[in-house]
Amino acid sequence: MGRTLRALIATLLMVEIAAIFFGTSTWAILSELHASQPIIFGGEGIAAVIVLAIGVVVFRRALAAERRIEAGLSSSS
Repeated sequence: MGRTLRALIATLLMVEIAAIFFGTSTWAILSELHASQPIIFGGEGIAAVIVLAIGVVVFRRALAAERRIEAGLSSSS
């Protein structure tokens, strides 16, 4: 399995948790404030953009970690 695929799998697992947390908390907070449906959808959209940004950062860090692991394994052989 390639390092990009391993980094992508790690990213998806971590970002999935963040997406559930941000989506649920955004919906709950705006519902408790009795916001209208378009406001709630707008908040969900903003939460999705935040999760996407988190996903990019996590993927870059996971890919860098995979490169370091691969370099460490090849140098020890």
